Amino acid sequence: MPTTRTFNFPISILISSAKRFLSALRDPIVGPPVLARLKRKAETAPFDAAFATQIDAVELGGSAQSKAKGEIGELTQEQAEAFTEMERLTSSARRTAALAFPKNDVRLRAEFQQGINEPQDFDSVLERARLVLAACQTHADALDEHGWIEADTTLLQQTIATLSGDDLVKESSKDAKLSITATRTRAANALYKSCQTIQNAARLAYPSTQLGKTEGLEAARARYLINEFPPRSGNGNGGNDEPPAPTPVPVPLK
Repeated sequence: MPTTRTFNFPISILISSAKRFLSALRDPIVGPPVLARLKRKAETAPFDAAFATQIDAVELGGSAQSKAKGEIGELTQEQAEAFTEMERLTSSARRTAALAFPKNDVRLRAEFQQGINEPQDFDSVLERARLVLAACQTHADALDEHGWIEADTTLLQQTIATLSGDDLVKESSKDAKLSITATRTRAANALYKSCQTIQNAARLAYPSTQLGKTEGLEAARARYLINEFPPRSGNGNGGNDEPPAPTPVPVPLK
C-alpha cells in the first residue's frame, strides 16, 4: 500500500513552518514554557534537537531517516534541494494561476494541476510539475501580471531537469525512486505530527483566555503560528482549532 500524506499542502510550507517552530522553541523567552510541556517526549535527546533532525530528514529527501544499507535509494543533496524547490515553485505557480484565472476551474485543474496531489510517487510528482511548467510557458503573459515572471519559469524548468537526469530515469532506479518518495512522505508525516504537538503545547502554555491580560502573550502565540498553521488550504481550518464562541440564543421578551 502506498504511503500517503496526512496533510494536503506542499512539503515546502511544512518545512518553512517547522523551522519557525524550531526558532520559537529555541527562543530564551517563548521557548522554555513550551519545552517544559514536551519534556517527557525528549527522554533520549532534547526535544528541539530531535525536532531539528526531523526537519533535516524531510528537507534532504528523507535520506537521513535510516542508515540501513539498501533501505532506500538516496537522492544527492543537489537533487533533494531541487525537489524541495520544485514543490515550492509548482505551489507558487498554482497560486498565481488562481489569481490569473479565478473562474476557470477547468484550466486550473487540467493545466496547473490545481487540487491534484495524488499519487505521491516520485514519477507522478515530477510529471505534475512538468504539466505545471508547460502551463506556465503557455500562459506566461497572464501569470506575469500577477508576479510570476519568466525567471520563475526558468528556475522551475531547471529543477525539473535536475531531477530528470539519466541516473534517475533508468528503469533500474524506479524502485529506488518509489522508496525515496515513500520514506520522505513518512518523514514529512512525522514532522507534521510534531508540529501539531508543539502547537498544542504552545496553546496550553499561552492560552487565548489570557489575551489582553498577560504581556507578550499575543506575540508568543504568533511565534507558534497559532491560527496560521496548518494553512487554510490544508488540513482543518488554518490552525484555528480553538472552539468558536457560542452563538447567542435570543431570549424572548416578556
